[in-house]
Amino acid sequence: MSQGRLIVACDFGTTTFRALVTETNENGDLEVIGFSEEKAEGFQDGDFVDLGKGSRCIARTMRRLEADSDIYVSGFTYTISGSHLHSVRATAQVPIGPAPRPIRESDLAEARNRARSMSIPFDQKILTVTPVEYAVDRVRGIVDPLGRMGSQLEMQAHLITGSRSVIHNLENAIETAKYKPLGEEVDILATGTALLRPTDLEQGVILVDVGGLATNWAVYRKGSIVANGIVPLGGDHLTADLAHGLRVTGKEAERVKVTRGVVLRSIVEEVSIQVLFEEERPEETPGLIAAILEPRVEEIFTHVKNDFGDLRELASLGAGVVLTGGGSRCQGTRQLCEEVFDLPVERRYLPDRLIGADRLSDGQWASVLGLSIWAARDAEGSDESEEGNGNGGLFNRLRDIFRRSDDDDTMAAEA
Repeated sequence: MSQGRLIVACDFGTTTFRALVTETNENGDLEVIGFSEEKAEGFQDGDFVDLGKGSRCIARTMRRLEADSDIYVSGFTYTISGSHLHSVRATAQVPIGPAPRPIRESDLAEARNRARSMSIPFDQKILTVTPVEYAVDRVRGIVDPLGRMGSQLEMQAHLITGSRSVIHNLENAIETAKYKPLGEEVDILATGTALLRPTDLEQGVILVDVGGLATNWAVYRKGSIVANGIVPLGGDHLTADLAHGLRVTGKEAERVKVTRGVVLRSIVEEVSIQVLFEEERPEETPGLIAAILEPRVEEIFTHVKNDFGDLRELASLGAGVVLTGGGSRCQGTRQLCEEVFDLPVERRYLPDRLIGADRLSDGQWASVLGLSIWAARDAEGSDESEEGNGNGGLFNRLRDIFRRSDDDDTMAAEA
């Protein structure tokens, strides 16, 4: 929802719903006006599996947001996540003409339309289309072909698709809660919008977001996303491992993880893991905590590395790894990530130049902040469109971008 320069956004996280009201000031900086968070209910793997519980949870989240920001909310933008999302590579070719001529903007638009019209499974919907690179007359590696002479244009694009059923169910849950669904963004893309800098995107970077029940990742190169995926392991699995190993409740295990979590045995005094099998209630030493958590965190990072698969491409990422998410806050996580990926790693949790960050509670706000930045940028583009021709508007553009008709999803997909 937009009220002047106000943007309302909600991140449907695997364990927590987080909502924000933000505003862009005259310098273009984002300012937090209000926030709310609620433990996710009726929500699993990016989908509302219990519509009643889920819609009531949405309503509570929004009521708290209204109280904190002192505004009336009628609708909001939101994130999409879950294993139903798939990364697809598409190739689109556009004949320019019998004789070479300069590539025009209309040719680029036609290439995007052809990539968007590729054949995908009937139960999937194309959510995003991102050009990765172009070729003109079989000369590859072209970043911007506009104005280049040629007779044939080829575009390699990265597509993200999602389940039609899940997408419709998200909208249904929002509407059942008496709000309007006003546009969506894939969660890892929203997180990248918040945390990645232009130099990261150009040099190449892998973003790893360790959430509660899943870890999302995305690889960027030459300014564009080239791959993304999800690993069904996250911070809650660390908590469960601690509860099992230390023989404590889940609540106590979470407290240990947050206050004394260590995931790298080499930075603490080593202890024998035999105590896990010999003692009824092992002592909660840093060495024992690290012995319990290190295998799981190493497993998560190894899965991400193997999912991407191209080790040569991975080694060429000049900006290394940007690590975020609530599951990445334990001591030693950055060092362990460096060992697995053999790349420099930086942890980031909030975007640069965020006004009012001190108001936010501890937690993972990057996704919903990125969603707010994305919507604010789109609003600025819509304002320019309205000044020029009287058309546009944030939510019209959101729908144009993200709510394509069924006819748009008709070329062979290459996974």
